[in-house]
Amino acid sequence: MYAALLGAAYLTGCGETGASGRMSLLATDAAATPELVTSTRLAGGAITVSGPDGYCIDPTTLRSTTLGGFAAIASCNIMSGGQDGPIVEPALMTVTVSPAAGAAPSPADLADALGATLLQDRELSALAVGQMASGGESAFDGSDPRHWRGAFVIGSHLIGVTLYAPQGSPMLGAQGAAFLNTVSSAIRATAIPDARASAEQSQPSTELLEARLDRLFESRDL
Repeated sequence: MYAALLGAAYLTGCGETGASGRMSLLATDAAATPELVTSTRLAGGAITVSGPDGYCIDPTTLRSTTLGGFAAIASCNIMSGGQDGPIVEPALMTVTVSPAAGAAPSPADLADALGATLLQDRELSALAVGQMASGGESAFDGSDPRHWRGAFVIGSHLIGVTLYAPQGSPMLGAQGAAFLNTVSSAIRATAIPDARASAEQSQPSTELLEARLDRLFESRDL
């Protein structure tokens, strides 16, 4: 019913892959890498996604429609084969935008949908995030099963964010949660207000929750 992870299935085959067939986050051929970008617009220009200093958007992963879209953020230095950007902590963040149909699912809702144990959750300034115990190993070669995930609503848009990191990375701890909060705060600050947002977003039904989880996880939306 659900893709294994947000972004992982779509990244497979986009750029250089390792022996396992998954994208290699830590070794990229600069000659094969298209020009990197620091910011992009999704959902017909309503939602702007940008990475913190040292992190760029992989243009090979970009998808945008009038109602949604998908982008992946990783180290500019790694994706450029050492040609651009400072050395930063390796990590892969995915952002998925889809139509909202109520309030955002909680970290516990996301863990249930993934069939994963929720190790911890944090209420941050831009969103609530949860650390999932499993699933992250599918993101790229050497990624840890643990990963951070969260979702929030802006107007008529549901934004899902996920952070994967290598085994042993400080991004698996509080630093990873803060990374998601930084990117999400920037999305909130630059979003174009949508007058179509419905008051029903504050009172989601079970059916609406299931629909939102489908949009966050189904492979066709990656």
